[in-house]
Amino acid sequence: MGIPDLGAFIGYLRMAGWSLQDDDGRTTLWTREPGTPGSDIKVVLPARQEVRDYADRAYEALRAVAAAERRLPKEVITDISSGGADNVAIRLTPDAPPGEAPLPLFYSAVSGLRNYVVASAAALSSDSLVLPHRRPHRAEAYAARTRLSTQPGSFVLSLTLPLAEEQPDAPDEGGLFKEATARPFGRRVTWRMLTTARRAQHLAQQVSEGSRPLTAFGERGPEAANATELAALGSLGGPDHELYQIRFALSPLAGEKIAPIRLKITSDQQRILKEAADFLRTQKPRDNVTVTGIVVRLFREREGSGEAVIQGVDDDSGVERRFWVELDEHDYRKAIRAHEKGLRVIATGNLKIRGNRRSLRPLSAFSVLPEKADG
Repeated sequence: MGIPDLGAFIGYLRMAGWSLQDDDGRTTLWTREPGTPGSDIKVVLPARQEVRDYADRAYEALRAVAAAERRLPKEVITDISSGGADNVAIRLTPDAPPGEAPLPLFYSAVSGLRNYVVASAAALSSDSLVLPHRRPHRAEAYAARTRLSTQPGSFVLSLTLPLAEEQPDAPDEGGLFKEATARPFGRRVTWRMLTTARRAQHLAQQVSEGSRPLTAFGERGPEAANATELAALGSLGGPDHELYQIRFALSPLAGEKIAPIRLKITSDQQRILKEAADFLRTQKPRDNVTVTGIVVRLFREREGSGEAVIQGVDDDSGVERRFWVELDEHDYRKAIRAHEKGLRVIATGNLKIRGNRRSLRPLSAFSVLPEKADG
């Protein structure tokens, strides 16, 4: 990637918290606020881009910026050229020459990265531990704008996540942010990826040590990973769950100065993360669960038994959801009547969960609540 022009470079420095300390007409001197990481590093830029050795001098300045921000020069260049971008890099450890990886490992890692981004973006608008098969358009559109590249090393996959969403109707602001705003969507995605990975790794280690059960992954919370995120984190090491490192390098253009954060995900942790994903998608059934609600769907292929969907609340969670029930011909007729008249029904059975589908099977009781008398 090419060296940024002088105007973009200076715009970046201002937005990233660097201050102009001196301008002698030939060069400019930039420093960071005292007390911040890298405040002892000085950045020198030519005052004009037309100087013959601009590229060399600008690259030296980029190296200084990267050292102060603890990032790679390539990451800083991408940050400047894209108008703000975070970086998530996966260092794999294949038994192969440097820069090479077996195809199954590469495929698993790339697929896992895409699922990781989409799932984290989707989680910003849903706290479900099992995402619906149809992902929000916003999450898919954002993932389509991320860029994947490789870096020197044993085998490094580098993911560039733009801070801003693409808004075709918005006026062109020249790339870089003109003013600090609340966390942009891209930073929220990166932060979600970081916090869920950190919490999931911690839980996986506790499960491995025997101090927490696998069911702890089912506990809800702002940093609780959903099944798709867990499966992605469990697949980045490939089919053999080879150890990998994941590094989060955040752009200062979002108004936050955070040093890069590295996590090392072991083979054992990856296996537990995949088991946790399977657990969330197929949770343990609960017996004798009673649901009260209304019939919202009915379907059968011929006369006789059929299926109904009840939208209501079970007697344990207190959360309104949809439940599938299988009804014999007698109960199916009662369900038709309840559906036509908008009457509430009560169903009791063993709750089974598969992904987002909740079923009461087998059903032990089904009844229609009487109509309320007028007045």
